[in-house]
Amino acid sequence: MLEARGISRRLGGAEVLCDVDLAVAPGEVLALAGPNGAGKSSLLACLSGALRPDAGCVRIDGVDPATLSASALARRRAVLEQTPAMAAGFPLEVLVGIAIPADLPPVQAARLVAESIAAMGLTRHRGRPIGQLSGGERHRAHMARALAQLAAGRCLGSGRWLLLDEPTASLDPAHQGAVLRAARAAAHDGAGVLAVLHDLTLAAALADRVALMRLGRIVAAGPPDEVLAPDLLTRVYGLPMQVMRPRGGPLTVVPRYHETQEGEFGCS
Repeated sequence: MLEARGISRRLGGAEVLCDVDLAVAPGEVLALAGPNGAGKSSLLACLSGALRPDAGCVRIDGVDPATLSASALARRRAVLEQTPAMAAGFPLEVLVGIAIPADLPPVQAARLVAESIAAMGLTRHRGRPIGQLSGGERHRAHMARALAQLAAGRCLGSGRWLLLDEPTASLDPAHQGAVLRAARAAAHDGAGVLAVLHDLTLAAALADRVALMRLGRIVAAGPPDEVLAPDLLTRVYGLPMQVMRPRGGPLTVVPRYHETQEGEFGCS
């Protein structure tokens, strides 16, 4: 399991996480949703081991990530950051392979790089410097990097967790679909996937469960049909929300921008 138990965290004098409990199981996709400033990225950073909570604990496969070396942690989980480092001078294929451990055979590493690049539709760009790619192409390049790192960790017996912070940001619908398919494929292969998503319709399409945050707290967690309910979303986002499911079609969440309502959840 990948889990947070009662974690709290302050940043810049403000409490950004308040007594949060959350667990991700191998083979499932959990979408983390909520308004800007809800604490989603901070929670993901704590779960990845990049940020230590002030209270409570995080466990990756039962181990405190603070006790793991950087290389051991990198083998267990792969992370797509909200704003990845530019790495402008690297060719795409170098960036994608940069987190693959050196003890993986080179032929195997090259295969994982090629497969990850292909999954993101970037094969024709594999030799181009990152700085010459569009914003959406760079974002997909970093997604390919996370996929290659996860696959390498799995080959070495450790890769079990994929953590994605806004993986569909700046992408058109076709490339959003490629990212969602890659996340589901990782879960099918046994990885636990945690994805921060602002698009609630995409969250419903991708996730086995949705955790909804506001002001540093988890206010609901469960199947999309239960959590993505109009009354709850309206209170959390402070904006009336309509949830539709055409017969045989996907769940769709539509904000009603002409109306406003204050959210009711707080953190004390």
